Amino acid sequence: KITEIKIEDDGEGFPSDIINKLGEPYIKSNLQKDKRSGLGLGAFIGKTLLERNFAVIDFMNHSNKGASVTIKWKNSDLKKI
Repeated sequence: KITEIKIEDDGEGFPSDIINKLGEPYIKSNLQKDKRSGLGLGAFIGKTLLERNFAVIDFMNHSNKGASVTIKWKNSDLKKI
């Protein structure tokens, strides 16, 4: 059995040039207009902490609009936390 948390929005989604790199530190999208913004350290820290607690994380864009982050644990792994 699996426990799953899914977070969705209806915004523009993740930039296409970084979606496969989410969770790596200090990523900046070439598509971002504001050069000071990025998705690096916060996503990296969150993903690392979750993975160290046996989670699997998936970042994706929806075809209609928006993005989602899905976090899954095997229930047997949750007992270890």
